[in-house]
This record gives sequence, structure tokens and C-alpha cells, in this order.
Amino acid sequence: MSSNTTTISPAIIVPPSPPPGTNYIAIIQPSLNSIMIGHTFTVILIPLIFALFYFSTPLSRRRPIFILNVIAIILAFTAGIMIDSLAIHSMLSPLDAWPPSVNIAIGIIGAFQSILVDLILLLRLALIYPYTIVGPKRFALITTLPVLLKIARLVNMFLFIKVLADAARGPTGSENIAVVWATTPYLKIEWSAQLVDNAYASIAFLWAIRLRRKYRSSVESEISPRRTTFGQRMRTLFYISVSNFVFPSLLSLAQLVVVYKNVYVLTVNEIVLVNTMVAVIGVVFATVWAGSVNYQDEKTEPDGVFEKAQAASFDGPGTWKVATVQPSLTMGSTAITERMRTTGGEIRLVDTNQTSDIFSKSSAGDLRGQGAF
Repeated sequence: MSSNTTTISPAIIVPPSPPPGTNYIAIIQPSLNSIMIGHTFTVILIPLIFALFYFSTPLSRRRPIFILNVIAIILAFTAGIMIDSLAIHSMLSPLDAWPPSVNIAIGIIGAFQSILVDLILLLRLALIYPYTIVGPKRFALITTLPVLLKIARLVNMFLFIKVLADAARGPTGSENIAVVWATTPYLKIEWSAQLVDNAYASIAFLWAIRLRRKYRSSVESEISPRRTTFGQRMRTLFYISVSNFVFPSLLSLAQLVVVYKNVYVLTVNEIVLVNTMVAVIGVVFATVWAGSVNYQDEKTEPDGVFEKAQAASFDGPGTWKVATVQPSLTMGSTAITERMRTTGGEIRLVDTNQTSDIFSKSSAGDLRGQGAF
């Protein structure tokens, strides 16, 4: 016997509209959470962008890492404004909801931010494992996995966008997007690849720090240290590794845990928002921190050390000449002194952060040994 009873799908059950001037707490609460989270991190981006430009130089502003940092801040700021606007509109105008395409646009910006941040981390790995030092084979081994992961994540993101765009069509677009968001594997693939990418970069970066500390402790150098000592630079590298690599890896792991435990979708969205903003702030903070160290070195650089060195001349059995090299933003500056004698030559490397007095005393001591004084 047939039945005339119709089963209504839960996905299309819509509650009645609230009275004019009011709204449901179920709508206000997640919107308020989004405002508190998004607005807090968006405000932090403002001093970071000023610090990024303040501690940079015209040369560093042309480098890919700086440009990508600026793009990441712009995307994060744009996403923060869109999240705030959407949340405020949802609370004040519950009967005039924005189209689902706004949510899709915010999600696309967030996904692209994550890939952009990991691209910055890849460039940092390429700097700490330079091609000219590690060689082509090792460089390829180090960078192949991160590059393949980013390509896979881009392909996965475009497929996810296509599925979301198809689901957004029709009068029940918002409900369809919620179902796609919770049931399709694209998010799990993205966050799994992101976790592997961050974990790999963390291990490689921390391993490089370990090797540098070990090498530093076993080698004595004649080059005098900068005002910022080796220990301070190692602390800077440690802070970079924590803010850029380790902490985002933990948040990516938290994303996977909540999505596999079928946590409420709004809670997942809040965790994703925090993870994305923390990743952007961390990578920009690391750039600002490294720039501040170089900025401090430039401020403590003795004035006119090159000019004084070039003007130095001594009478005696040997002729002294001084050749200088252009300062390097990341590797420091050195002045090369070459002593030429009739019997042979000697080359010494002297760090330009030494004062002129130290330079003069060192030169005078050598000349006394030759009987020039």
C-alpha cells in the first residue's frame, strides 16, 4: 500500500524568520566568534606591515621573500575584512543573506594563503641549503618533496573550487556547500599535505640549525664577530623555526584531528581561521625579526671603516694595499687586506665590524715585527 507521507530532507529545513530587529542566538554566536578571531589577527597585521618596511632596505624589498610576505599580508587583511563584514551583516541583516560565493571566496583566499606561506618557507629552505654549497643532487633531494606537495595542493584546491561552485547553484546553495564541505575528501587531502609539508620543512630547518651549531663549536675563526653574536643569531633562527615551521605544524595537526572526529563545522572553520592567520603572522614575524638583526648590524657598523682602510699606507719593507668588497645584506661584510712583499704574500680576512682602532692595532703589530716602527 502506498503512502502519501513525504519525508522532508533535513538539509532544506529552514527556521522561521526572527521578528524585526532581532536575531537568533545560533546566528549571533558564530558570527561574534568570527569577528573576535578575525578582527584580532587583522589588527596585528597593521604594525607588522609597518615593521616589515621599516626594517627592510631597498635591496631586500626586491627579493622574492619580501614580495611574497607583502602579498600574504594583503591576502590576510582582505580575508579578515571580508570575514568581519560577513559576520556583521549576518547579525544585523539576517533576512538579507549574502550569496554563498562570498564564503567560497573567503575559503579560496585562505587556501591560497596557506600555499603562499609554505612557498615562503620553501624559499627559506633554499637559502639555508643553497644550491652552490649543497650541490645539484642534494638540492634536488631537499626541494623535490615540497615542490611536489605544493603542486598537488594547487590541483586539489582547483578541484575543490569547481565542486563548491557547482554546489552553490540553486536556492539551497548554502546547504549544499555545507554538505560538500563536510563530506568531500578535498579538505582532508589539503590539510594532510599541509601537515607533511610543514613537518618536512620543520625537520630540515632544525637539522640545519643543529649542523651550524656543531660546526661553529668545532671551528675557530679569525673573523671577529658582529655586535650580534653567533648565539643571538642562533636564537633568531630558533624563533624563525618556531614561528614558521613548528607552530603551524601543530595547528595543521589540530585541523586534521577535528575534521576526522566530525567536530561541528563552525568550530572547524574557526580553527582554520586561526591556523591561517597564525601562519601568515609567523612568517612575516620571522622576516621582520631577521631584518631587525641586519638593521642592528648596520646601525652598529663603524662609520668610514672602508674609507680609512683604503687610505691606510705604511712605509717599510712591504707595501700594503687594501681591497674592499661590497657589503652583503645576509652574509655580512668583509674587508680583504693583502700584504705584498718581495719574498711572498699573505692574505687576511678582517670583518668590517671591527673598529678602526682594532684594525690599526692589528696592522701596527704586524709591522713592528717587520721593523717598520
